[in-house]
Amino acid sequence: MSPQPTGTQFTPSSFKGASKRPRFDDEDDKSDSEHSGEAMEDSDEEEDSDLTHEDILERKKMKAARLKVMTHTRHCNEGIGKVAAQHETPKAATPLARAIHEYIRLLMGIPRKSRNQSALENAGVPKLPNPPSDEERQNWETRKQRRETFIRAAQDKAMRKYVERKGPGFKPNRKQRKTVEKDAAEMATLKTPMQPVIFTSRMSSGGRTRYAHHFGTQCEASLAMAGFPRCTFDWQASYDTPWNSAMSSIILSHWVKTYDANGARAFGILVSDNTAANREEILRRWVINKCSKFAEQNRQLELFKTDEGKKILNDHIEIVKRTTRKRLNKAKIVEARLTQAVRLFGQNSLEARMLDHPEVHSDEELVTSNGYATRQKLRLKWRSPELDTLINLLDQVHQKRQLLPREKRKAKQLVDRGVYAPESDQDKYPPKGFQLSLVSPSWYEQQEGLVIAELQLDESNRLDIRTSIEEVQDSFKSLASRAAEEAAANGSNSMVTGK
Repeated sequence: MSPQPTGTQFTPSSFKGASKRPRFDDEDDKSDSEHSGEAMEDSDEEEDSDLTHEDILERKKMKAARLKVMTHTRHCNEGIGKVAAQHETPKAATPLARAIHEYIRLLMGIPRKSRNQSALENAGVPKLPNPPSDEERQNWETRKQRRETFIRAAQDKAMRKYVERKGPGFKPNRKQRKTVEKDAAEMATLKTPMQPVIFTSRMSSGGRTRYAHHFGTQCEASLAMAGFPRCTFDWQASYDTPWNSAMSSIILSHWVKTYDANGARAFGILVSDNTAANREEILRRWVINKCSKFAEQNRQLELFKTDEGKKILNDHIEIVKRTTRKRLNKAKIVEARLTQAVRLFGQNSLEARMLDHPEVHSDEELVTSNGYATRQKLRLKWRSPELDTLINLLDQVHQKRQLLPREKRKAKQLVDRGVYAPESDQDKYPPKGFQLSLVSPSWYEQQEGLVIAELQLDESNRLDIRTSIEEVQDSFKSLASRAAEEAAANGSNSMVTGK
């Protein structure tokens, strides 16, 4: 049996006779993969053709579940990677963050909110400086390149003059060329040194700041030497762009010099917090947050140009004010009630844990009549009458505990929220897992089964609210009335014993 011919034994005539071109390994692999893919599809189709409709649906469900698990795993791994590489940035209220923020506001001339201006007038005043224009960015990016071009032109000019002085046909050697170019570069640098650009300062000489003015002017001088025409960030670009990176590096370096010169002593910065990583992350977070603020500033300035825009802006400001006021008032009254519940029943009592849910406490609204605004409570229909009674008693406890006249007025202003509004808050529900006995029976009977199932109310009566109400009411009694009640109780007991 003759051996099989190898690939090197084929001749062009044999290829020509076969009317086929040579095939290479990668083409074989590609064709094999295509054939295998087609074969797999054919096999899947053949398999599916042999399965019932229920089996096909089951396979699709299993495939979807498998993809869902893989997606969840990928997202978990991504979250773990982000957390592992994340640097814990100091909060904005820490002394280090406040010091850096105020230093940036000093350089950029960001004004503080004036108490003499209304919110509408304040919205029409630009606070953040405009980002660099295309021309400013181009001039800054090409400044070094233009300097190199100037020095190279001076070297070429000096070399031509040197050759002309030596006569025609002279060719300088490497050492002569190096010497002439070095002297020309030094002479060009001496005659036309690198000058700072014309810098436009935004610093206010009369602004309120805890930094000495010269700490800001020193930073501005460095920015001008670096080619920046003014102190600003590119609010419409990433923090890691060349402009923003160079600007932040110069600002932070001068802030460190200010700190070393004891210029930030008014902030009380801890040495352990003042690290390079913390400073960088604080400035990064500030710039990223101000990017959205700048977009909002442009929108407000555009609306401020027309009367209709001013009306839209004023309505938006009033809505924000009202929402903020409601949230703050509710947070204060929740804290007051929870404090009194802890003092009466204990830190880990059922009453305190029940009142810790914000959903238990009602909201309020302002009603304007004849130019005057009054507060009204929005009734929560799901609360039982006993729960309403306990909450009202806790409001009275908070008011009665105050001893100083000023504190009494503040407590009365907090808890005295007027009468209930005619219409209750329909879109409010008890917290999930809340005790069923504390829910109004009439409200409970009107709810759909899906809502009841979603709330998962607790049917065990762990909290005896009537006993809690009696304890709060007993705290209102004077010592004399308590003694009289005890004497009456002892007298009745003795009469029963005598009989």
